[in-house]
Amino acid sequence: MPGGRRPRVSFERRREQILAAALKEFSHKGLHGGSTVNIAKAVEISHPNLFRVFSTKKELFIAVLEQTFETIAQEMLVPGEAAERDPLQTMADAWGSLMERRELMLILLQGYAACEDPDIRDLMHRWTQDVFERLEVLPEVGTDPAHDFFAAGMLYMVAASMDLPARAEHDEWAKRFLDSGS
Repeated sequence: MPGGRRPRVSFERRREQILAAALKEFSHKGLHGGSTVNIAKAVEISHPNLFRVFSTKKELFIAVLEQTFETIAQEMLVPGEAAERDPLQTMADAWGSLMERRELMLILLQGYAACEDPDIRDLMHRWTQDVFERLEVLPEVGTDPAHDFFAAGMLYMVAASMDLPARAEHDEWAKRFLDSGS
């Protein structure tokens, strides 16, 4: 390129790049351990430019959580709500696919771990309530089955964080654990 300049990236594209790098950083290191310097380096922008897109580290962390919530809604909740039969099975199948994206599971755990911050605690509360209530009102589901489904989903989220699906091929306990209850 003339003068060694890179092509300009749109604000929206840059925002997407930052969120992808932040998911990787925060999912493994959490809100307090994650580094905005590392995120800026991963996206090849200056640290000050990162803060032109997201004003604070916490704002960026929250944006990553909100993006994760949207992914879960679109890939699990919406198809389950649209299912003509057995919506919980449709959602369980979708959750199984989401579990394969380990960083999504890790960022949810990091969101719950960061609940000492009142803004994050309120965000996690609202999201958890929303998911639970969306399950609860499904035809032929109700409160107890919604609770059981949500609890099993949390258990499998923890299993994904330990990378049990990858270990199950060579670890009989991991295989039994993942297959139990199904």
